Amino acid sequence: MKISRPPTSNSSNTSSPADLLPHVPCTPTNLENYLHAAPVRGLHVICVESLTLDAAGNELTIGTEAKSHQRRLELSNSFRLTIYKMSHYGRLRRRVTVNGPKSGVNRVGDLKWNDVYRELTIELGLKPSDSRKQPWAVFSAFGERIAGETDVTNDATFNESVMKRLASSEMVILTEGGSWIWPGVAEGFRRVVEVSSPKSNEPSSVTIETLSLRPLVVSIEGFLTDEECDYIAEKAGPKMQYSQVSLMDKDKGKAASEWRTSQTAFLNSLGDSVLTEIDDRVSSLTRIPRNHQEFVQVLRYGPSEKYDSHHDYFDPASYKSDPNTLRLIEGGRRNRYATVFWYLTDVDVGGETIFPRHGGAPRPSDFSSCSVGLKVKPQKGKVIIFYSLHPSGELDDYSLHGACPVGENNVKWAANKWIWNAPMGFIPDD
Repeated sequence: MKISRPPTSNSSNTSSPADLLPHVPCTPTNLENYLHAAPVRGLHVICVESLTLDAAGNELTIGTEAKSHQRRLELSNSFRLTIYKMSHYGRLRRRVTVNGPKSGVNRVGDLKWNDVYRELTIELGLKPSDSRKQPWAVFSAFGERIAGETDVTNDATFNESVMKRLASSEMVILTEGGSWIWPGVAEGFRRVVEVSSPKSNEPSSVTIETLSLRPLVVSIEGFLTDEECDYIAEKAGPKMQYSQVSLMDKDKGKAASEWRTSQTAFLNSLGDSVLTEIDDRVSSLTRIPRNHQEFVQVLRYGPSEKYDSHHDYFDPASYKSDPNTLRLIEGGRRNRYATVFWYLTDVDVGGETIFPRHGGAPRPSDFSSCSVGLKVKPQKGKVIIFYSLHPSGELDDYSLHGACPVGENNVKWAANKWIWNAPMGFIPDD
C-alpha cells in the first residue's frame, strides 16, 4: 500500500482550519491495510459515509451528478459511521449520527462535531482522560490529526473545518491514547509512505515493514544515508561515556554496568542542520510532532558489550521513591511512546536488537539471554520503530527489548530517538 501524502505542520496536536484531506474510501482493499485479524487495544477504524436524508430520516438516492466525491459532499447532510472496534474485522457497528433536515441542516459543514463526539464515546465506550492517560484523538488515514477529546466546542469555523475533513477523509483512525500509530496489520505487511522535511524539495518514499505485532515493531531500510550515519558517529565520538540507566526502586545502589556496558552521548540538534533535518524526517515518518522528541542518544558497543532486556517507558509503580522521574512523567500521564532506533553501522557478528516477548511470549527468566525472541540485525541506515505504549496509552509489557553482545572484532554504532506521547520541550516544533 502507498500512502501518498504526509501530514502538514508535523501533525500538530492543535487542530485548525485546513484544506480538505485526501480521500481514502472504505473499500475492502483499503480496509485490509488498516484492519487486523486480532483486536488491537485502543485502536479503532471508522468509516465516515456522507448521506442525504429526508425529514423522515430516509436515505435519498443521489443521481449520477454526484458520482464524484466532492460533489457528494456538497449534496450530503448527514453522516453514517461504520466503526471497526479495536481495528478488528469481527467487531463492527453502524450508526447515523445526525438527520440533517430535521434540524435544518443542509450540508455536511453544518453538522456538529459535538454530535459525532457523543456517538464515538457511546459506541466505543470511551472514558474521559485522567492522570494516567492522554486525551483520545481522531486522525486521517495519513496520520493527520483531525479532532479529539479536548475539542468539544461551539466555534462554527472550527466545527465546519472538522466536519469537512472527516467527510473528505472517509476512512479515519481513532487512538484512545491520542498519538498516531501506523497499524501493523500482520507480520510481513509492507506499506509505502512519503516522508518530507522543510528542506526537501520533494518528499521521498520509504517502505515500512511490520516485523512484529506483539510488540509492534516496524522496520524502514535506507532511512538514513551513509553520510548521515558517519556524521552522527563522528560528532558523538569525543563525547562518548559509559552508559547510565534510570534505576527503579528495587535496583537502587546497583551499578549500571550490571545491565549495560555500552558508551553513550546525547547530541543536541539545535543549530545542527544535519540533525535538525533528521528530526524533521522522523516527525514526518511517525506523524508525531517534533516537540515530542528527546535529543538523540548515540550508542557505541564494542566487542562483547551489551544491554540486558528492559523497557523504555517509565512505570510509575517502579519509581515511587524517585520524585524527579514521577514529575517528568506527571505520575504516568506523560511517557515514552515510541523508540525510533537508528543503526549507524553494519555488524557482522552479534549486536542484534532482541525482543524476547515477541508473539506474546512469557517474561524471560534471564534478561541477559539472547537465545529466544525476535532479533533484528544491525544494518547501516536502517531504522526500526517499536512502541512502548499500546494505542490505548497503556504500558506495553511486550515491548521488552535488549542489545545482544557484539561479536569479536566488531563495533556497533546506533542511536535512540525517544518520542513521547506529549510535548516535552527538548526540541521546538518549528
